[in-house]
Parts: sequence; C-alpha cells; structure tokens
Amino acid sequence: MSGPRDHWRMPVVVAAVLTMSAAQLFDLATFLTMVHRLGRGAEANPLVAVIFGAYGFPIVAIAKVTLLALVTAIGTILLKGQRTGWLTAGILAAGIVIGLVGGISNMIAIGALPHL
Repeated sequence: MSGPRDHWRMPVVVAAVLTMSAAQLFDLATFLTMVHRLGRGAEANPLVAVIFGAYGFPIVAIAKVTLLALVTAIGTILLKGQRTGWLTAGILAAGIVIGLVGGISNMIAIGALPHL
C-alpha cells in the first residue's frame, strides 16, 4: 500500500514507460533501416538476426512490442510492493538503456553516426 509520500510514483513510472517505449521503438525503426540497407548480417544480436531471417520483420516487431508489454507489466506489479520502487526503476532504466544502445549501434552501422 502506498503512503501519502508515494503520490509521485505513478507519474514517474508512466514517464519511464513512455521513455522506454520510445527508446525501444527507436531501436526497432533503426533496425529496419539497417537491415534494409546492409542485410540481416549487420544485426549484432544473433537472436534477433535469426528471428528476422526465419520470420521477417513482422515477427521482430511483434516480439519487440510483446517484450515492451511484459516489462511494463513486471514494472507495474513490482510497483505495488512496498520496497520494490528501486527494482521497478532499475528494470525500466535497463529497458531505456538497451533501446538507446540498440538504436545508436544501428545508426552507427548504417553510417548515420560516426564510430565512437
């Protein structure tokens, strides 16, 4: 149960979920551009490359959206606990960072950003 000092939690979590979704969709959009220009061999994640090679972009997109829903659900469930706010923040932050790293690495691969 949340107390009077916890009224900030939900807006922060909503903002984090929206940011995570944007980062993951950035990764997905840059992935599509990258494989269109360079082929599936350009994908650094071997699991994504195999899924794309076997089933194409629609299944990759469905998997991405499904994982977004799963992470959001896990964060929501954890938020209900009394001492799990830090864990919720960590999970959502990881989702944001993973999406940004994926999108940035895709942009580097297609030449839209210089190699660091």
